[in-house]
Amino acid sequence: MVDKKLNQFTLEDVVRRKIHFTNTNTIFNRADFENDYEGELLAYNEMLEDIKEMNEIEFVDKYIKKIRKLGVQFENRAFTEERDIERMSGYNNAIVSILKCIDPIHEFDLDDYI
Repeated sequence: MVDKKLNQFTLEDVVRRKIHFTNTNTIFNRADFENDYEGELLAYNEMLEDIKEMNEIEFVDKYIKKIRKLGVQFENRAFTEERDIERMSGYNNAIVSILKCIDPIHEFDLDDYI
């Protein structure tokens, strides 16, 4: 961990730390959360690339749309295998965790954003 001044700490730093934690944490049994972690890592890596290219509004819009699409898929039971449900839940939760860093309202008020 680099000891940066907090005014130099970026969203990219947050995502990189979440990736590191997901890959190395020993708090939970990895086997129990393997599918969740796979989904989280997929989302974090996608967001890491987008952070480098997008402005805030583009980024938030893109990921809110992804969450909405996932919500519809969950409602329609598009995922039937437990592995897929866990993986997409991890993906969804990772996106929400980063959107909350941008603005905490994204945890609660996603429908009113766009």
